Amino acid sequence: MKKQESEDKKRDNRRAFLKKAAYKAPVLVALGQLAKPTKAKADTGDPIGPPDWGWF
Repeated sequence: MKKQESEDKKRDNRRAFLKKAAYKAPVLVALGQLAKPTKAKADTGDPIGPPDWGWF
């Protein structure tokens, strides 16, 4: 009887953990994307470096 209760408790704990992870993971990914610029945004400025003289 105790063994069955212990297994049920473990299963419920696993289920609760998976539910929390399933809801939190997409939110964390979205927040991470907001915190850092994407490559497209980072490449849209004027180039930094020597001017293009057209000699080469």
